[in-house]
Amino acid sequence: MQLDKTHVVVRVRTLSEIGDLAMVMIRRYPSALLIGFLVGAVPWIIANAALLSWIPIREAQYGLGDDEAAQEVFRYASWMLLLIVLQTPIAGIFTTIYLGQAVFEKRPTWSSVFQEGRRQFWRWFWVLGIKRLVLPTMALLAFRYGTYFDPFADVVLPVTIVIVVVLVRASRPFVPEILLLEQCPIRSKDSRVITASRRSKSLHSPMNSELSGRFIAVSFISCWLFASVLWSLVWVRGIVTGQWNWGLFVLLVLLPASAWIIGALCTLIRLLNYLDTRIRLEGWEVELAVRAEAIRQFGDDAGSLKPRTTESRQTKPLSTKSRPNKSRSKPATSNSGPNPNPAANPTSAPQENPRPSVHGAGK
Repeated sequence: MQLDKTHVVVRVRTLSEIGDLAMVMIRRYPSALLIGFLVGAVPWIIANAALLSWIPIREAQYGLGDDEAAQEVFRYASWMLLLIVLQTPIAGIFTTIYLGQAVFEKRPTWSSVFQEGRRQFWRWFWVLGIKRLVLPTMALLAFRYGTYFDPFADVVLPVTIVIVVVLVRASRPFVPEILLLEQCPIRSKDSRVITASRRSKSLHSPMNSELSGRFIAVSFISCWLFASVLWSLVWVRGIVTGQWNWGLFVLLVLLPASAWIIGALCTLIRLLNYLDTRIRLEGWEVELAVRAEAIRQFGDDAGSLKPRTTESRQTKPLSTKSRPNKSRSKPATSNSGPNPNPAANPTSAPQENPRPSVHGAGK
């Protein structure tokens, strides 16, 4: 893996360029949506059908043309679309992990992607599934199973949830990427650890107005795309079958399918917007280039930017093994230096007699 050799050019982009790049990513990595997003969305599709499909089925028995049936159909459609909006980030976890790895690797394996998603299950499930109102909203609908339209429960509550979702996602859109790609812990006893909340604040706060504007623009575009996809599917159905009415097939199949298609596209746009935000705010392309060069020069550990441990600061003891003496001694000659064997040298002076001791001198 070479950090400066990415499959997506790391540079600053406008929102329109991000949309164009999203189309390129769909063409280059179609399995990210066809496999990753579908696997993540299937459990929620089944759960939504179990919670809401009884509404149009019950009304279809008496006809969908009267005002009361229209009221119930509106109730079904509004709750279904709201659930899909809430569930899209959690349904796109495998797509996010896959594309996050595909930026540096050519084709990451799906087994590694699914394993990574399972490893981080409780982290993203708690934040994206509970704190972001997916399971509480589903619990509310399960509690009201089999009931009829109520102005407070079916108008006031959905509008309130929509307002909360807009405020949260407009100010903190990149929480899935922080949890899945940066793998920041939710909480930590160590004050030096960057938790998800601290990372979210440092990433979103400097560009809050820019991100809010992009969120509003993407939301309006997504609504138009949803209507276009839905009417296109209805038109195809009418051409193929000759049925142009908005019956159960449209309500139970085409309506959720259109919303999930746009949700998959929004997941991809959010990831690309996250990369663009890091480039604008943190100079991510410079960081990748520096880390890549460090890896090439000093190995894989140099690019991880890990703090040095205490052991690495200690000086290793020198080896006790003596180094060989490479200096060569000069050979002794007869003209220089003392002669080690005077008897063998006839020209050497005779050796003096030893000095007599005191006792010998008195004899």
